Amino acid sequence: MIFLIGCSEGNSTSDGTDHLSRPDTSAVVFGPSLTELFFVSGAGGRLAAVDRYSIWPPEYSELPRAGDFLSPSLELITSLAPTSIHVVGRNQSLQDLAGGLGIPLYTYSFDRLSDVFNSCSVLEKLYPEADLGGFRQGIEFTLDSLSEQFSSAPVRVMIVVYLEGDGAITLAGMDTFYRDIIEGMGCEMAASLSGSYPVVSVEGILSIAPDRVIILDPYGTGETVLSSWRSNGLDDSNVSVFAGEQVLIPGARLQDTIRGIARCLN
Repeated sequence: MIFLIGCSEGNSTSDGTDHLSRPDTSAVVFGPSLTELFFVSGAGGRLAAVDRYSIWPPEYSELPRAGDFLSPSLELITSLAPTSIHVVGRNQSLQDLAGGLGIPLYTYSFDRLSDVFNSCSVLEKLYPEADLGGFRQGIEFTLDSLSEQFSSAPVRVMIVVYLEGDGAITLAGMDTFYRDIIEGMGCEMAASLSGSYPVVSVEGILSIAPDRVIILDPYGTGETVLSSWRSNGLDDSNVSVFAGEQVLIPGARLQDTIRGIARCLN
């Protein structure tokens, strides 16, 4: 049996078997954002394993690691006798495994802020103890409060996700949750018009001409990041570095990310 949920579209399909007839008490999860939502929802006790990139909360450090999205550990998953598999994105090997085990497979998207909220709704429907209402309300309240602060004098904000050694720069594009955060704060997104995470050159940065630049720094490299920016001949007078292991993860700590971006703009 396979039960698919595409959170962006809200579509679902199954083979007609009543998957709810068997308690879902042993879930395997692929995706740090999803792992975090399981925890804050109150459904964390159902987790049997998580992917290797799920790093928070610390309580999950002892859970088995089931590989990652590109190379899931199918043997380990099978040995755990899971009752469901949850994955961010669509993975054919996991879909086939779920079909062979006769368990539901749930798929999620975290591209946009609306996807994050849809994922919350899915977990609440699946598990009676799951409650993410406070999480959603906290994000909405924070964005509304920041909008009152920034909307009177909005700035064009560029989010830099990654700096390549050869000078290529990966930006957060228009089809990302970063845009939803920036615009929800009352500011404007400064990015290439194409692609979720476009790679641009130094000339591309100059042509976009952002008012402010925020470089995401999940590894805490700090001055090294700024040195790389300067080495490309770019001015850093309008640049802030936002460090934190959660900056690339639209999960339970998303409100901290929003507040961190706001601090960079103050």
